[in-house]
Amino acid sequence: MKSSKVLGALVTLGLAAAVATPAMALENQFSGSYTGFYDLSNYSAVGNDGDSTFPRTDGKPKHDNVTGLLKNAPTENYFVQRVRLGYTAKASEDVKLVTKFEFDYNYIGNSSYAVGRGSGGALGADSVNMETKNLYLDLNVARGLNAKIGMQGYNDAFKGIIFDADMAGILLSHENDKASFTAGLFRFVDANTTTLGKQTVDMISLDGKLNITKSTKVGAAYYYITNDIDPNAVKLHTIGLNAEAAAGPVTLTGFALAQFGDTGVINKKTDAKGYAFNLGAKIPVGAGTARAELLYVPGGKNALSVVSNEGGAFYDNEMIILSRDKNATSIDNAIVFDVNNYGQGIIFASVGFDFPLTAKLSGSVNVGAAEVAKDSVKKHDSKYLGTEVNCEANYKFTPAVTFGVRAGYVVLGDYFKNADLTGKTPDDPYDVKLIAKYSF
Repeated sequence: MKSSKVLGALVTLGLAAAVATPAMALENQFSGSYTGFYDLSNYSAVGNDGDSTFPRTDGKPKHDNVTGLLKNAPTENYFVQRVRLGYTAKASEDVKLVTKFEFDYNYIGNSSYAVGRGSGGALGADSVNMETKNLYLDLNVARGLNAKIGMQGYNDAFKGIIFDADMAGILLSHENDKASFTAGLFRFVDANTTTLGKQTVDMISLDGKLNITKSTKVGAAYYYITNDIDPNAVKLHTIGLNAEAAAGPVTLTGFALAQFGDTGVINKKTDAKGYAFNLGAKIPVGAGTARAELLYVPGGKNALSVVSNEGGAFYDNEMIILSRDKNATSIDNAIVFDVNNYGQGIIFASVGFDFPLTAKLSGSVNVGAAEVAKDSVKKHDSKYLGTEVNCEANYKFTPAVTFGVRAGYVVLGDYFKNADLTGKTPDDPYDVKLIAKYSF
């Protein structure tokens, strides 16, 4: 009798230990960031909304890119906050659950006791504004083969001008010293009007890179986006090459891509003929680094198709107003919001210089110029959008905390002559941000 009781106790303890082992072995990893800034500007998405979707008051055709540009535009000032939190449940080197969440106050004072994205910045707070960015399983399923399953961040191999977004799907990747390869299947939309899985927008992605030498890499990528909600609208193929190589002290990067298939508006079939070219360069200059970027995207019948609201940005040129600002949150705005640019395309050139001032203080200056590749309205005095000059300084208060100031000014081109909603020439836009960042 005693022996049976002892045996039963041992079995119970063994089962308890087996159940407890995974939890005991689990490694909890936390990460995140805080960004807060004060903005002083006559150009933003908050108030100065000279939006091209509204008709002009003088009855003349609207002008694209005019959002945020006004004659006698008032100066706005507002505070913005963003917090991102990440939690990874790591069972082993081969099994991880990755989660990321985001909380925004689009601007402080916008609302309280509310439900909605970016809300809750007013007195009392108490709003529901949590955004779920990533929820995916990260598995090493075989030697050198990784699988990410679920909602994850993913961007294209062309500096993010086609898509750079969170998306749900499966991404397989393999990497070694000589090459890397990824293959993915993602679902952007399921309209669910009749049967689940029948009216969807899906993407297949293939991306490979070959390390020819330590300093020379050549890659190729293919993306196929199909829209089964309206079969006439999108069956879009994007294919291209990208490369990175060192020529002496200069590091060169660039890509060339082309599109074919069908794209267009609802119930209207249009042949896709978009393409784009890019060349970038970096070179050490003293203790700093000089940068340059050149981007060409045609317009008209050769307009490039990008993933709506989740692609088309070109952050590599380090602009603040002329293209989207890396520091802006969900209320960001830009003269060239995406490289499709209302079907007009873009010719964009920029140069910049990053430099250390002290062990904790660093600076950056940038100049960029842009014009439309194809004037779709054909009523502008020029294709030239303008020239931006901006500068930035950052102070490392601690290894995890940075205080910064970032300011930019755009001299508008004659594209915007008599172009605001009242038929007047808008003021040159400017923007100044005082920024605090914390990462952990």
